[in-house]
Amino acid sequence: MTDAEDFIPLSQVQIETIDAINEPKISEPRKLTLSALKCKKCRQTIVSTKDFVNHDQGKGQTAFAYKKRDSSFSQIVCSSYFIEPMDWIFDRVQEGELEGKIKCPTCQVKLGNFSWAGMQCSCGSWITPSFAIHREKVDEVLT
Repeated sequence: MTDAEDFIPLSQVQIETIDAINEPKISEPRKLTLSALKCKKCRQTIVSTKDFVNHDQGKGQTAFAYKKRDSSFSQIVCSSYFIEPMDWIFDRVQEGELEGKIKCPTCQVKLGNFSWAGMQCSCGSWITPSFAIHREKVDEVLT
């Protein structure tokens, strides 16, 4: 007998059973946590989570002027990451400036802004001093 004569076609049930046996076992999904932020343009690591400034959620849109309120009541998500003052932020800033732009140290794209007087987060909380990195300008590194 040749190999061709020994071939017996498998039924669909047998194929599905073999696939289920060979399929890798899926374990509990690992919870990923944010560990750093990278510039979206050049992928340079900008800041790690140990340099984040945590703040309490504000009252959302009710903390802002009436004109800025949205009619829909969505979940409050901060649009920026607030960080500690970093040396690389001040490399291209004039001495004595109270507010300005935060630029990537590698490619110089604008990542956010800073103000020693403080600024209000999108959640309504007031952060002083404020060094804000905009979420849409960075990639999150999850581990």
